[in-house]
Amino acid sequence: MRISRLRLVNYRGWQSLDLRPRGHVLLAGVPRAGRSDIIVALTRCLDPASTRAQPLFTDIHQRVSLAPTEATPAEQGEPLAAGTKRDGPDPSEEEAAKAEEALEGGSGATFAEVVVTLVDLEPEVEQLCDGYLEPLDADGQIDEGPEADPDAPLGVRLAYRVSYDEVADTVTSVVYFPARSTPEAEQFTRVPAMVRKALPVIVLEGGRPLQLRSEGTLRRLVADRDPDAAAAALRQVAEAVTAATDALSADPVIAETISAVLSAGGIGRRLGDKEVTADQVKFRTEDGTLSALLRTVQPALELDAGGLLALRNHGSTAAAVLGAAESLVLATALPSPIVLADDFGEGLDAATAEHLAAVLRNRAGQLWLTTRRPETARAFWPEEVVRLSRYGGIRTHHALTPVTDRKQIAVRRLLHTQLLPALTAPTVALAEGPHDLAGYLAVDRRRDPEKLPLSAYGIRLVSADNGSGGGTTQIPRVAKLARELGFRVIGVIDNDPDSDPIAILAACDAVVQLPKGMAIERAIVAGVPVKKLRAAAAAFLAYGVPDPTDGKEDEEVAEALVKPLHSHGLHEQFVEALASDNQIPPVVSATLDAIADAASADNPVIVTIAPPDPPDEDEEDAPADGTRPA
Repeated sequence: MRISRLRLVNYRGWQSLDLRPRGHVLLAGVPRAGRSDIIVALTRCLDPASTRAQPLFTDIHQRVSLAPTEATPAEQGEPLAAGTKRDGPDPSEEEAAKAEEALEGGSGATFAEVVVTLVDLEPEVEQLCDGYLEPLDADGQIDEGPEADPDAPLGVRLAYRVSYDEVADTVTSVVYFPARSTPEAEQFTRVPAMVRKALPVIVLEGGRPLQLRSEGTLRRLVADRDPDAAAAALRQVAEAVTAATDALSADPVIAETISAVLSAGGIGRRLGDKEVTADQVKFRTEDGTLSALLRTVQPALELDAGGLLALRNHGSTAAAVLGAAESLVLATALPSPIVLADDFGEGLDAATAEHLAAVLRNRAGQLWLTTRRPETARAFWPEEVVRLSRYGGIRTHHALTPVTDRKQIAVRRLLHTQLLPALTAPTVALAEGPHDLAGYLAVDRRRDPEKLPLSAYGIRLVSADNGSGGGTTQIPRVAKLARELGFRVIGVIDNDPDSDPIAILAACDAVVQLPKGMAIERAIVAGVPVKKLRAAAAAFLAYGVPDPTDGKEDEEVAEALVKPLHSHGLHEQFVEALASDNQIPPVVSATLDAIADAASADNPVIVTIAPPDPPDEDEEDAPADGTRPA
C-alpha cells in the first residue's frame, strides 16, 4: 500500500498543498516550511492513536496579511523562480475555491482538512473499505469523472477534518470517507477504528531507546514478538524485586534501625490503629506497581574498557543509533508498510544517517521522512526529494519530474554532488569552480565582525564544478536544477572575455560579476597595499613554493601573485595570511556584499563590482577590508 496523493487545506501553516508522490518521499527544505506538519497531518489521518488527543484551534491555518513593504515578488503577482509551484502541482480550481470559502474576512478559517488517497490496497483493507472504494486513473488518482472505468484498480480516500464553532467556541475533529460524505452539510461517514488499525502504517517517534516501560518502543516490540512470554518475564522481575525488598526490610540491621525510629517518643503508637512495628514496614519501587518499577530500569551497556555504563553516559550518538535500530525493527513488523518519521537523522553521524535511511527505504512499502541532514538525502533518488520553501510566509513545495533523457539524468546527479549541502538554505550562490569557492569562503570567514557572513542571509555558496570542469558553462546546468527545487540562485562569475552574464542570468535569479578583466586570483590581490602582499606571500614558502614576489618591483607584485595562486590553489592560505595582517581583499569583500544584496532583490539583476581604488601605501591604519573612510 502507498499514498498516491496528499491534500491539505488550511492545515496548520499550509493554506493549500497538493502532493502526488510516485514512490518514497524525503521532505527537506528551509526552516518553518512545514516538514513536520505534513507528517503530523498523515499521522492524524492514518494512525488511530493520534486522534485520541483533543484537536487544537492552532491546527487551523490563520492567514496573516503582510504589510506592503514586506510583500515578496510572489505575493505581488510576479512570477516565482523557474520550477517553483506555490500550491503544489496543478491544484484544482475546486480545491482553491474550497480554501477561499473557508477563510473568513480573508484572515481566518473555520476548518482544516487533510485528504489522503491510498492505492495498492491489501485484500483485508479492501474488504474493510468495501462501499467506499473508488476507481483510479492511469496516474493512480481517484477518477471522479462520469466515465470512470469500472474495471480500473480501486483506491480509497480518508480525510481528517478539524472544525471550529465560533458560537460554541469549540474545536472538533472527525476522520471520514469523502466518497460517502458531504462536509458542507456536516454529513460524515466516519472511518471505523478497525479500518485504521488494519492499515499497514508505522509512525516512528523519537524518544529514549531500550525502554521497557509501557510507552517504550522496546516494550512494544517485545509484546509484539510474544505477549504471553513478555508478560511472564516482566512479572518475574516484579516478583523478584518484591522478594528482594522484603528481604532488605527483614535484614537485622535495617529492622533494628526502623524499630529505633518507631520507638522514639512512642511515635509508633500514633501512626496507625495499633502500634506499628518494624515488621509492618516494607520497601517498594515508588507506588509498588510494575510500571513504576520499569520506569526506574534503564539500559546499561558495556561498549569498551570503560565497563558497564548507563546508556546516557555513552553519549547522544549511541542513544540515537539504538533508537534508529528500534525503528528499523518496528518498520519490518508489517509487510511493506507506510513508514512515517519526522526529523530523521538527528543525533546520528553522517554515515549512520545515510545507512539507516537506505535500510528503511528498502524495507518500507513507502517511506515518508523529514530531515535536516543532507546525508539522509543520499539514500533517495532525486525525484523522491520534495523540497519545501517559504516565500513571504507562503509555503511552497518543489519536486523533480521523472526524466528519460540521458543528459537530464546526468544533470540530476548534480543534486547529490553539488546541491545537498544547501538543502535547507533559501538561496544558493554558484561559484565557477573550487578555487573561486575557496577564495570567497576564506574571505567570508575572516571579514570584519560587523560584516555578516553569507549564512546570516540564508545563502549557501557552492562550486558549480562537479569534478568534470567548472566555469560559466557549468553554472546554468546547476542553476536550472536548483531553481526546479525552489532555490533562489545567484551566479558568481569572473569578468573575462568569455563571460556572458546575460546568458547566465537566463538560468539564475541574479548574477554578480567581478570587475572587468578579473578572475578570483586578481580579485584577491586587487586594491591591497604592496607591503601587505609581500608579507602574505610568505605563505607560499610553507608549502614548498618559492615566494613569487622576490625580485619584483612594487608595480609587478600583484600580477606576479596571480598565476602561482591559481596553479598551486593556495587561495585560502593567502587570504588567511592577509587577514592575519589585518587586511581583507576589498574586491572579494564587495562581491560578498553584492551576493547578500542579490539574495533579497525583487527582480533579476546583473551586478558588476567596481574596480578598487589604488591602495594607499603610506596609510598604516587602513580598515581591514581595504576601504578608506569617506
